Amino acid sequence: MADQTAATLLKGAPLASKICTEIQRAIDSSAVTPCLVNVVVGDNQASNAYLGAIDKIAHKVGVRSERRQLPAVADQARIHAAVSEASGDQSVHGVMIQFPLPKNIDQHRVVACLSPAKDVDGITDENLGTVLAGKKCHSAPATAAAVVELLAAHEQTAPAGKDIVIIGRSLVVGKPLAAMLSASGTDGDATVTLCHTKTKDLSEKTRVADIVIVAAGSHHLLKKDMVKQGAIVIDVGIHAIQDSSGRRLEGDVNPAVGEVASALSPVPGGVGPVTNAILMRHVTAVACPGYLSPAW
Repeated sequence: MADQTAATLLKGAPLASKICTEIQRAIDSSAVTPCLVNVVVGDNQASNAYLGAIDKIAHKVGVRSERRQLPAVADQARIHAAVSEASGDQSVHGVMIQFPLPKNIDQHRVVACLSPAKDVDGITDENLGTVLAGKKCHSAPATAAAVVELLAAHEQTAPAGKDIVIIGRSLVVGKPLAAMLSASGTDGDATVTLCHTKTKDLSEKTRVADIVIVAAGSHHLLKKDMVKQGAIVIDVGIHAIQDSSGRRLEGDVNPAVGEVASALSPVPGGVGPVTNAILMRHVTAVACPGYLSPAW
């Protein structure tokens, strides 16, 4: 039996660094300072940690990162106004809405206030439709795009011709990712099966997959006996775990999967850094048109 270090770790930092270098070159060439605005409702600890990471990489590449902070009691109209104002601000190039929103808020109506031209994380119907049509753009969901690029960055993990199972059917990862990986092209051309936590006999599907991507938001959902020897596993999940050994981040994949997988993205340090870099690329592409070609 192989030990738990048998799998090659698909670390995101090298790819993220490459993307950041491309962004800095584009900004220097255009002499424009891209601006990203995050519309935030309430004070969520997980969101604050994520926003901190966004601020850090934005500062690194030369993107201005701002927050439009609203109280947790903000009503639908006030949130609509904040999103619409940011979308209409000519000095702003990208707008993100931090989810989850309060339960009494209609998320779809909020998203409808966002200009597709400044939607840098692919949440509007127009931009999602573009991705589902197989067209590359600078407004694809960043996490889904990060998975595609992480796989395409290594010859042994390139998706073309492989059987892929995605667990998770969200509009921000699972569904757009299925479209991207099955699209025609060097970073696609895979045969994709889209599953979820209610899929019947999930293990039967994952055991025959060359690549398993888990984005179900379920801690340690994928177990060792659900993966065939030599498979490639991408873990998109992230969970803050607090127990007697302290606080740490873990994913949707049980660590024992590393005993049988040939390659595995770690949590943290796998998909996350690439996602953040791609967000910066999307913002920069809006601010500096013509300087960056869309990978997705």
